[in-house]
Amino acid sequence: MKIILTTDVAKVGNRYELKEFKDGYANVLIAKGLALLATPKAIAELNAKKAVLEQKREEQMKLFDSIIATVDNRKIEIGAKANEKGHLFKAVGPHDIAVAIKLVTGVDVEDSSVIMTPIKEVGLHTVEIKKGNKKGKCQIEVIKA
Repeated sequence: MKIILTTDVAKVGNRYELKEFKDGYANVLIAKGLALLATPKAIAELNAKKAVLEQKREEQMKLFDSIIATVDNRKIEIGAKANEKGHLFKAVGPHDIAVAIKLVTGVDVEDSSVIMTPIKEVGLHTVEIKKGNKKGKCQIEVIKA
């Protein structure tokens, strides 16, 4: 029996995949609300959803390209409280970086796109901004506030 998965199911498949299963297992997936029966109408709707999702993904990647062009190799300053030795009282994380980028450039960057380890000292640090296979780097200078 052919079914369309409505959610990601571990060791079975991903959302919106068309799969072939034995009737018993397919009925279990349908009963649990994890799949739909693959009728011609459902397959046509699936293809339409996939096209819309692909178009949204392409638009997001174009937007992210412009974000990278704006932020790439740019130096952004962040003020943080630190002791005399330059150790921060509170680490600077991805959310803090995203907020600083928004303040300086006016560009929204998702916290999940900022790839870094928490910054715990005053100084110059390099942060990577990544989405999919596209990457950019940004210089973050943490100064004592």
